Amino acid sequence: MPATETQSQLELRVLDLVRNEVLQTPPGFTVEGDLFEAGLDSMAIMQLLLLLEEHFGCAIPVGSVSRANFKNARAIGALLVAQGYEVLEERLGERQTEGLGEPEKAEPPPAELPSPSLQVSKSSERLAVLPLRDCDFFTHAFDEMLRKAGQGGHIAHSFIELDRIPDVVALKKLLLELPTHFPFPIFTAQLKHPSFFSLPRWEPARHPRPLELHLWSQTGSPGKLADQGAAEFGDLQTKLDDIINTSLPQYDDGWINVRFDLVEKADGTCVFVFSWSHLIMDGIGAEYFLVELNRLLGGGGEPVPAFDLTDLSDPRGWGERWKTAKVMPDFFDTVMKKPFEALGSAKLSEGRAHFQVITLTEAQTQEAARLSAAISGPLINMPFHLACAMRAHQAVFAQRGIKPESLMCCVPIQVRKKGTRGPLFQNHLTMFFCNLLAQDLGTLEAAAGSLHQQHTRFIKDKIGDAFRDLMWMMRPMPPWLHMFFINFHMKGKFSSFYHSNTGLFAPELTRFAGATVTNAYHVPSFSDPPGTGVFANEKNGRLVLTLCWREGTISESERAIFIDHLMGDLGVR
Repeated sequence: MPATETQSQLELRVLDLVRNEVLQTPPGFTVEGDLFEAGLDSMAIMQLLLLLEEHFGCAIPVGSVSRANFKNARAIGALLVAQGYEVLEERLGERQTEGLGEPEKAEPPPAELPSPSLQVSKSSERLAVLPLRDCDFFTHAFDEMLRKAGQGGHIAHSFIELDRIPDVVALKKLLLELPTHFPFPIFTAQLKHPSFFSLPRWEPARHPRPLELHLWSQTGSPGKLADQGAAEFGDLQTKLDDIINTSLPQYDDGWINVRFDLVEKADGTCVFVFSWSHLIMDGIGAEYFLVELNRLLGGGGEPVPAFDLTDLSDPRGWGERWKTAKVMPDFFDTVMKKPFEALGSAKLSEGRAHFQVITLTEAQTQEAARLSAAISGPLINMPFHLACAMRAHQAVFAQRGIKPESLMCCVPIQVRKKGTRGPLFQNHLTMFFCNLLAQDLGTLEAAAGSLHQQHTRFIKDKIGDAFRDLMWMMRPMPPWLHMFFINFHMKGKFSSFYHSNTGLFAPELTRFAGATVTNAYHVPSFSDPPGTGVFANEKNGRLVLTLCWREGTISESERAIFIDHLMGDLGVR
């Protein structure tokens, strides 16, 4: 195809593609703007690679996916030319006069959230008409299923480790006042049906209950929290397990959708635990809330928007939605052709949840990144980490003398536009379904390669959009019927295990309520079956791995095998 544009015009087209399809770039962003600072991560790069191939006809080889080649639109334009995309010769002086890219129109800054010291906001009335997003209906059904099975509901937990006791007085005061200020009435709101045939929506509690900060002090600690009325405990991990096994109550006149615990360790450091219902937010939203909480405590920074209602006005009807969604049942059937196994129970059962956190050193983190780059490319790490988790589970099956035909995993994928600041509340997720056959699990390279291909197909075929539209179409179903449909297609096991990699944990959160943040991670919600999960994020330049399991799912010796294999594949045994 003959060249039709100059290099500078190509760069502008790349910039438009990036900011229209991939990133929420700030006002005035140009072709020399740093894409990584704007939010470009491994998942966004996967999407961008396919968009470049679709729009410019250039398939970028994995070896060329480097930070230098993707640092800005200008570098990407040069990479496309190096891969054979033809451009016209620049006219004399054109590059000097055309500028660095059309700046985006500046949008007005978000309104300041009311300070807790202000009067009660009347904006809480907006919660009475707050609808659910497409994926929220699945979350609602999953929450009810877990509660009925005695597994506590769809509740996740975000941990912040601190070098000292934070400002407890200020934290207590703020938490007591939060529910009276918009948008925080959602913390005590409940899902209600205005009529028998209507969809559920959030409504403020008739009598909001106060949000309390639960204080705990380990035996032998300096006792600073004991002076604030903390209850004493002995074993640290048992206490943390107690916290993640505490359900959030749902009263007739309002629910409690969050919980706050502050735990003083024997060495004087402490852990702040934010427990939250998956009905009101996802993991990234939880990180945004912690940033916002710290801002309200005097930590500074810009306020984080609360809600995003823009995609709720999607004008497409049932017919158009079905055109997208109809591939999903067939996709489920394809995934299920090879039976997969899970380490946990065959059906839903009660069982105490446990977790173990493994924080790599900076040197180990760098070595894992080096190995990931060698296998999956320097900027794409999802297939590598998921392959490591798959093979660790396979090692435990091998110890049991079991040879599953395949392992399957459902990985939550963020649909927030990268670089978007917020919103705090509402789930912004779709699901990536993948499976590995026994022969794919033989080597780490084969496993990661297969997952990379599956994720590429997932993006190209818009399976994520299909899943979201299918969830939208299933909105009228009562929760039990919703889960019956999912159970029917997934044979009741849901997945071989749960996994996610949320990337950098709130990088701007370096201090919290006057204390230094030394580590941070999530303990997501998980059920039995499948009974296990392995999750990852980064904080302070270190990779943090969280292994979760339900009581009776995996023995202590099997857990040792799992961790040894996982660390070996990460290259840090």
